[in-house]
Amino acid sequence: MMRKQFGKILLLVLVVFLWTWPSSVILAEAPSKTYTEDHNRQFVRTQDAYYPIGSIEKVGELEFSGPSDIYIDARDRIYVADTNNSRIVIIDEGGNLLRTMGEKVLKTPTGVFVDHQGSVYAADSGLGQVIKFGEDGEVKQTFDRPDSPLFAKKSPFKPLKVTVDKRGNVYIISEGTTNGIVQMSSHGDFLGYFGSNESQAGLRMMLERFIFTDAQREKLFQNVPPSPTNTAIDDKGLIYTITQGDDGKSVKRFNISGFNLLPTDMTFEPKYTDIFISQSGNIYTISQNGFIYEFDTEGHLLFSFGAPDDGRSRIGLFQNAAGIALDSRDNIYVIDKERNNIQIFEPTEFTNLVHHALDLYKEGHYIKSREPWMQVLRQNNLFDLAHKGLADAYYKQQLYTKAIEEYVIANDKEGYSNAFWEVRNRWLQNNLIYVFYGLISWFVLRFLLRWLQRKTNMLEPLIRMKQRLLSASFVRQVLYIFQFIKNPFDGFYGIKEEKRTSLGSATCLYALFFLQYIFSLYYTGFIFNNVEPSNLVLLQEIAKVFAPFALWVIANYLVSTINEGEGKFSEVYIGTIYAMAPYLMFSPIIVIISNVLTYNDAFLFSFPNAIIIVWCTVIMFMMVKEIHDFSVSETIRNILTTVFGMLILSLVLFIVYVLLDQVYDFVYSVIRELMVRAEL
Repeated sequence: MMRKQFGKILLLVLVVFLWTWPSSVILAEAPSKTYTEDHNRQFVRTQDAYYPIGSIEKVGELEFSGPSDIYIDARDRIYVADTNNSRIVIIDEGGNLLRTMGEKVLKTPTGVFVDHQGSVYAADSGLGQVIKFGEDGEVKQTFDRPDSPLFAKKSPFKPLKVTVDKRGNVYIISEGTTNGIVQMSSHGDFLGYFGSNESQAGLRMMLERFIFTDAQREKLFQNVPPSPTNTAIDDKGLIYTITQGDDGKSVKRFNISGFNLLPTDMTFEPKYTDIFISQSGNIYTISQNGFIYEFDTEGHLLFSFGAPDDGRSRIGLFQNAAGIALDSRDNIYVIDKERNNIQIFEPTEFTNLVHHALDLYKEGHYIKSREPWMQVLRQNNLFDLAHKGLADAYYKQQLYTKAIEEYVIANDKEGYSNAFWEVRNRWLQNNLIYVFYGLISWFVLRFLLRWLQRKTNMLEPLIRMKQRLLSASFVRQVLYIFQFIKNPFDGFYGIKEEKRTSLGSATCLYALFFLQYIFSLYYTGFIFNNVEPSNLVLLQEIAKVFAPFALWVIANYLVSTINEGEGKFSEVYIGTIYAMAPYLMFSPIIVIISNVLTYNDAFLFSFPNAIIIVWCTVIMFMMVKEIHDFSVSETIRNILTTVFGMLILSLVLFIVYVLLDQVYDFVYSVIRELMVRAEL
């Protein structure tokens, strides 16, 4: 009996719960995976950042039709540009209708914005106007096509999106306007263009400009920058834009002078449709196919989630995402223009933890942010931003060794440099006297050994062993490389006339060159090393080193033979590697020294490397001149022709590779077809 009563009570509670839940909201679970990025700019899986908690399909009896934009004000009121219904719909945070405005005024509103005074701005592409409404829904002002002579007559004025700063200046995204954002004063005066994009001139266009006449270029080519497609503004008054198709620079934040302050590698999607700046300053973008990206204020990716609809109209997936906005609780609202609804996402506990740590970090409370960052890492140790935040906290606490470890994981070279400077400075203060003691001991020991040798000849066996080793033919040939540091002309004379080297010694030096190259990849100081050792592929590195050498030797020999050069193939082969003497002798020293340098000492790394490159180039020039017995002008012509020949050889090898690949595919498909028929 009690069990039946309990069941009835439970059923009654469930019915009441479902009855009282708003009919316009549909619940669902997270339908897509969430990613962040590591220091190699690779996506890595992370905890779910946002859960879809529902969707607004209609508001009371009102239904959306092709909504194009959404905005949420400081009071969490939701404003929707209901384009096909020619109105602005205003909803409270509970999804209830507050009012509509513009039914008898607007034609095709595609953008909406609300200023700090509560005035509503609607960008209407059909009317060619931006209309300002008061809170009561009455029209207060219209912004029409500027009549200023600075606004060209042929410039289009078709407002798509609008943003307003605290001074009342209006920033309008006009369709097809390649000069940037149309900026107007609060009185409707044209102030000029702002935040224009840059035109891109590729190699093909540069060649076409070089070949074609002015008349042909004017008819055929118009290298104009892409026009921005949406805009937003943050609490500091900085203007943001997104541009579809602007590779690598789709998201921009402009200062008052119109310069972009964000990194130029924030593009993960070619078709961003909207951008919104949260109250904490984080940047949210959404692409047309439904991928949502959250960046911090510096442009680092925090989370990426969402996906295109799979045809089952699942919540959290999109058919045509058109707008994004956030409320004060960091809930995300996304307009789907095709499904005519608003989908709502709620941040998870993990996201709230990241936001809390990030807020403390941005406010300069590095030590306070330490514990939240550690909690983030306990849940996801691949979250690089947490490693950077934790490193900064350690740095503030003067725990420099721990800070260095975290900076390495986060690939923060500037932070690493600062922390390493502190560690190095402390080490020098504590150990510099011992370094001097060591140097003095070395000189004293050296003096004593020389004195003992003069008195007793006790080192004679070691000296004879050294002499026997150095007198070996192969060793002398390898060590002949020192001659190219002292006198390259005598060195090449020794190769050509005195046969002081051999193919074996040259091959040994080629192998040594490769080993030093690998050594530099692995052991160059963290600050100056842009290579991730774990990503290296041995065969690729072998090709990077030996392919240029092979192309140079073959091309130079062939070109020189045609031009009556005297050098043999073996002499070109040997002379090329001996010309690398400065690299072979000094590169390992620079690599070792790079591990004790900071950014302040970067000159001590870059300048010696530059000297080595120039030095090797000069010796290579001497090699071509001496081996082939050319004049200076003939040598220059020979080198340029050799470089061209290397390009031709590369092209031929590529064509052969493509043909062989096609032959392989053909043979493979024939064999596979025969095997299938044999099974039948």
